[in-house]
Amino acid sequence: MNPGAPRRRTATVALVAGALWACAPPAELAPRSSRARATAAGRSVRPAFERVEPTAGTQSEPGPPLAALVDELARAERALKAEGELAPYYMAYSLTDVGGLEIEARYGALIASEVARVRLLTADVRVGSYDLDSTHPSEQTYGGDFSIPEPVPLDDGALAVLRRQAWLATDTAYRAASQRYLTIKGEANVRVDIEDQTGDFSREEPVIYYGRRAELELDRAVWEARARALSARFRGRGHLIASSVRVEGSAATRFLASSEGTRLQSGTTGYRLLVQAEARANDGMRLERTEVFDAATAGGLPPLAEAEAAVERVVTELDALRRAPPAEPYVGPAILLGRAAGVFFHEAFGHRVEGERQKLEEEGQTFAKKVGHKILPDFITIYDDATLSRFEGADLNGFFRFDDEGVRAQRASLVEAGVLKGFLMSRVPVRGVRRSNGHGRANPGATPMARQANLVIESSRTLPAVELKRRLVAEVKQQKKPYGLLFAEIEGGYTETARESTQGFKVMPVLVYRVWADGRPDELIRGVDIIGTPLTALNTIVATGDDYALFNGMCGAASGTVPVSAIAPSLLLERIEVALRDKGNERPPVLAPPSAVRAKGTP
Repeated sequence: MNPGAPRRRTATVALVAGALWACAPPAELAPRSSRARATAAGRSVRPAFERVEPTAGTQSEPGPPLAALVDELARAERALKAEGELAPYYMAYSLTDVGGLEIEARYGALIASEVARVRLLTADVRVGSYDLDSTHPSEQTYGGDFSIPEPVPLDDGALAVLRRQAWLATDTAYRAASQRYLTIKGEANVRVDIEDQTGDFSREEPVIYYGRRAELELDRAVWEARARALSARFRGRGHLIASSVRVEGSAATRFLASSEGTRLQSGTTGYRLLVQAEARANDGMRLERTEVFDAATAGGLPPLAEAEAAVERVVTELDALRRAPPAEPYVGPAILLGRAAGVFFHEAFGHRVEGERQKLEEEGQTFAKKVGHKILPDFITIYDDATLSRFEGADLNGFFRFDDEGVRAQRASLVEAGVLKGFLMSRVPVRGVRRSNGHGRANPGATPMARQANLVIESSRTLPAVELKRRLVAEVKQQKKPYGLLFAEIEGGYTETARESTQGFKVMPVLVYRVWADGRPDELIRGVDIIGTPLTALNTIVATGDDYALFNGMCGAASGTVPVSAIAPSLLLERIEVALRDKGNERPPVLAPPSAVRAKGTP
């Protein structure tokens, strides 16, 4: 998961909650991105959310594109019924209309300002039955990919052209599905069946929702001026070798029509401000800092003063990191502050409870047979709920009303009091779970898979920040270590879940402190990654803080890049392993940068 990744899927994106740590040793444990609470030791604290009912705000009539797709779908169904055994049992059209704006400035100069809009159509055609269809795992085919997204007219008046392109997309998808189905049927006599025989597609109730179509509302001229002014603040900072300010906006309307009767029209907008810079330490290590602000509306982007403060933090933090000593390999106790803890759970746990990963035999299936078993301490509860729209005033990246298979968003209970209860589900059934819980997600043209949305980690026993740090020092002394680690800020992470891989995870922190057992001031270090395997790492959690924090990011996997959120309290782990990051060996620039007067003007 990466907070600063380009937004490639146009869904509602959200505000990164607050600013990041300054590079001075933290005076208190609670990060700026959370709201610390004064609580007694052991008291339960729960995060506060705003929730949206998925069907709220429906209109009475669909727009012309959806109406045209419904008509063409009915015509295709009638015609293909004549194919007998090879007649489709399920068909769907998905049309995404997306407009985007991107502005980039460097050192006070505008580098790019672009506006684009496109409509993309995909057709999903399934041959066979809910129990066995053309998407069944096969030695010769993998899954049932949709047709390649087809650009279609932007004009609502060109419906005849839209229907013609839907017809061609249907024909292409049907031919591919028929061939796959015959191949799968032929393989049945020579292949050993997969262990999980729960069927290929779930039966779901159709939904009808006609929401407002999205419009891009960002004032281009205002934000061009603001990007120039913000980027000019990087002038004269001799320790930086690169910097930029980028503003992005998107407005997407999605239309979905299926043969089951689903009719969806839903619009979302998303806006993003990224402040980025790069430096290089004397030993060649490349250092980067990024602050990201996401909002569901243009008005939710930060005011100028807050954005200016973000620039100054990036500059200060990079200077401190450049001067900080490099880290050493380490195994021992550590604290992960809320945002870092969210990424830790996203990588070590979240990807391993996505439904398809319990069924595909090339996957490690870490938790496939552990429902009802204890996998975490009994004070930990985890769920994922895409209907959560805001956390303590901050928009959530993972919010949506309906998933990309037309299933209503809903809460998925994953862990209760440390015991695994279920999985994130698309419409691919797995052993013991035959229905979707609204987590099928994908980029246009890709097959939806179960993916995370808003992953929430709650603790029934929380400690104040000061007490959690005191527990860290005590654990360090008990293990006879000279110091513990405090992970204050994170840039992202990734995980490997396939059997042929290590099945490990990596979390990439950027602000890490040594917490000395002898009481010396905390010391900033650089160049370290958290590594591990999930079953070991998750069982080293010994305590949690009362300082829930939000991490918003973009998550890439087989079905594309989707916006996600993770909300978690700070964690104390009795044992964590870190590895040195590849530092590179390129020297800092030989010449000093051209002198420049730092601009002070603001729009």
